[in-house]
Amino acid sequence: MRDAEMGSTNSESGGETSVGNVNVGEEKMGSLPCFLCGCKLEKRVSKNSKPYFVCDPCGVQLFVRRKQGIERLENLFRTSEQNAILLEHAAQRVYEVQAMLKEIEGTKAQIKTLDDEIGLFFRDEDKIRTRNALKTKLDNLLQGFEEYCANARAKTH
Repeated sequence: MRDAEMGSTNSESGGETSVGNVNVGEEKMGSLPCFLCGCKLEKRVSKNSKPYFVCDPCGVQLFVRRKQGIERLENLFRTSEQNAILLEHAAQRVYEVQAMLKEIEGTKAQIKTLDDEIGLFFRDEDKIRTRNALKTKLDNLLQGFEEYCANARAKTH
């Protein structure tokens, strides 16, 4: 029954596969990001005219079945179209923050690796200088991140 609701029916007699529940082009389609991987999920419409979304990589399925939920979804799409530029800027800021955090974590990992390799009795001066340079880089990255966050806060208030 669930496959029939999704539109993938496999008829015993002819072995046909039909996708009868998706009405493409009926209305302007919207999209949502997958909450697990962030992929763009295109809105699909079931044979009962109910919206749903499927993330093929994750296997996530999102169904909106009640009238109030469908109305909220339509309102979300209307307002998101009006605010698309704002959403793009917000997404860009998220990617920038993720990149900065990834670089900070990578630098911390390099410092830890060098700390483990330096040794107690026979210290490698090149590794010590490299570690110190990485610590300076980390300080600069953290300071830059703090400034970025302060500037972002100032722009939103």
